[in-house]
Amino acid sequence: MQNVLVTVCVVVAAVYAVWSLAGAGTRLRFVEFALRRLPLLHRPLHALRARLLAASGCKACSSHKSSVPPVLLLGVLGFVALSAPTPSHAAPLRVTDDTGAVLTFQRPVTRIVSLAPGATEMLFTAGAGQKIVATVTRADAPEAAKRIERIGDANALVYPRLQALKPDVIVVWKDMTNELVIESLQKIKIPIYYVSLRTFADIPRSVERLAVLAGTAASATAAVRELDARVAKLPKAPSKPAPLGVFYMMLDSPLYTVGSRHLMTDAIARCGGRNIYADIDFPAPIVEFKDIKKRNPDVILMEAQPITARDWRERWSQFSGVKAVANRQLLPFVEPRLNRMGPSAIDGVEGLCKLLRNVPR
Repeated sequence: MQNVLVTVCVVVAAVYAVWSLAGAGTRLRFVEFALRRLPLLHRPLHALRARLLAASGCKACSSHKSSVPPVLLLGVLGFVALSAPTPSHAAPLRVTDDTGAVLTFQRPVTRIVSLAPGATEMLFTAGAGQKIVATVTRADAPEAAKRIERIGDANALVYPRLQALKPDVIVVWKDMTNELVIESLQKIKIPIYYVSLRTFADIPRSVERLAVLAGTAASATAAVRELDARVAKLPKAPSKPAPLGVFYMMLDSPLYTVGSRHLMTDAIARCGGRNIYADIDFPAPIVEFKDIKKRNPDVILMEAQPITARDWRERWSQFSGVKAVANRQLLPFVEPRLNRMGPSAIDGVEGLCKLLRNVPR
């Protein structure tokens, strides 16, 4: 600030000296130059120009020294010229995704393609729902997401249509997307932002980062605060009694379950259980019956409707050595919110806890 004031004083002094020594013609050219450079002072500069033109009409006036007001006006002009803000370009937007990768944009993105139901839900929570130009088939939350154009799913995309939409960024659930799809996306040279969750505590932070990406961070503050409060109210993993060994069965052929990178593992732990495949660092690994028998779960949760669950029970009947089978603890449990892994998954924990509380120990 001190340097600016010194510079202003020097400029004012210089302008005063030049103005005092200059003739009417020089003064007039000076004012016309200022008119071109300082449009905000158009009115006073025109008034000064008119006085100079009038004065130039007589010989006496041609050598007449300017009165103080014009000199002061030019001093003010010097101050304004120096202190007026100069045009500047906005700094590039640097965004860190859930994997720690840093993406750089010239401005907040306005066109987003979301390739995961959970990511779509989080974008809406971040206040960026209107910026989503396309999503995947199972993205059904919130209700407004159902009206967004579909371009396939995480394993089979309509690439020509995706490119035609000209998105600024593609939001991808890294752990839940086929690697071949990711390779194909990388080839089309559109920035990829990766989402990845392990625990419920990750949800508010992921929403927060998505809000930065979409330029909605200020408006998303309340939503993030609410998510933090909801997560804080979830039950903590109890230390006693010993957790129930839980096998979560998503499909029977191939036999899909959940690993450490799925919110279901955190939900099971909070409800007094232990995912027997929490040691696998993958969201949805394929396992074998003989390995499940070796891990010997207390409970088998079946993500199946009644008719399908009945068929699965019959298949399990041949494994009577498994505790869950011997004790008839093969329990249907269908909770789409937990599988979607968006903010609404927080509300899906209660039903799971209620189910596991009723399992005999």
